[in-house]
Amino acid sequence: MTDISSPPNTQLERAAPSPLGKLLAIVQPLLGHLFAIGIVAFALSVFGPNVWSYILSQNFIPHAPDWHVFTKLPLVTLIHIGGATTSLVLGAIVLFGPKGTPSHKLMGRVWAVTMLTTALSSFFMKSFAPMLGQFGPIHILSIWTLYSLPRAIWYIRQGHVEGHLKTMRGLYFGLCLAGLMTFIPGRTFYALMFG
Repeated sequence: MTDISSPPNTQLERAAPSPLGKLLAIVQPLLGHLFAIGIVAFALSVFGPNVWSYILSQNFIPHAPDWHVFTKLPLVTLIHIGGATTSLVLGAIVLFGPKGTPSHKLMGRVWAVTMLTTALSSFFMKSFAPMLGQFGPIHILSIWTLYSLPRAIWYIRQGHVEGHLKTMRGLYFGLCLAGLMTFIPGRTFYALMFG
């Protein structure tokens, strides 16, 4: 008769991590944030060493939104803004709401489409700091989105919830970062709120 009350211990003992392994365990979760901070630093460096004095010399007294700003924008920019604002609101609901529910899955799919729309439409817009034709540092975030979005979907389809969550958080953080950059003087949302 076989004893089935306690299964045999088939798990191998893990060796103690090397010092490099310990360092990677600490640094790896921060890489996405460091990448985003690096993009912002790079984007600001395009303006030259006097970027902060320029930004701080601008008028940052908010007023009622000047909605006429949108009447002067091309259609692709309006599509981009619509996708980005929808992604910002819907992303917060999906990211901070209950996970795994049918509504989470549905809103997550819609969010993925709006993020894809936002990223793709950015390639038809001229950067506020062009470096390579019409493309600038902000387009790096669009490339990152086009890489990370399918990766996040692949993670969840493989059952790797932690990888999915980290990737989606990174995408949302990048979206928020790009949104903050729209308030730089000379850009659309600066004109809307402060111009």
